[in-house]
Amino acid sequence: MENCKVISKENAKPNEKCYPKPLFSYSCLIAMALKNSDSGTLPVSEIYKFMMGKFPYFKTAPDGWKNSVRHNLSLNKAFCKLERPQGASQRKGCLWSLKPERRDQMDKEIKKWKKKHAEAIRASMAHPGE
Repeated sequence: MENCKVISKENAKPNEKCYPKPLFSYSCLIAMALKNSDSGTLPVSEIYKFMMGKFPYFKTAPDGWKNSVRHNLSLNKAFCKLERPQGASQRKGCLWSLKPERRDQMDKEIKKWKKKHAEAIRASMAHPGE
């Protein structure tokens, strides 16, 4: 099943599932991705993958959302940039992490959004039961 870019019944094809944009802030989505990783750190490309996997809206959304993710990583004080360890993959770029002192604050914000907009958030998820 493919996703559609515009969430309107007129534009939807039969049997096509349309996913709305998740109501979480970009900082919440980034924090969710980082908390979901084994090490607590991810390159920006893996943050994108997490968001597209959990929230299919991003698979067909205009590329501007990626700029919003990078903007949030750079300016939000909850995130910190880490250099890749010596001998690690030679891929360009750095790793991002959620600052330990900001973890509780981000958890509260995520819970607040889940409680306030539970139905809309479930509708935007690929697998709402997870």
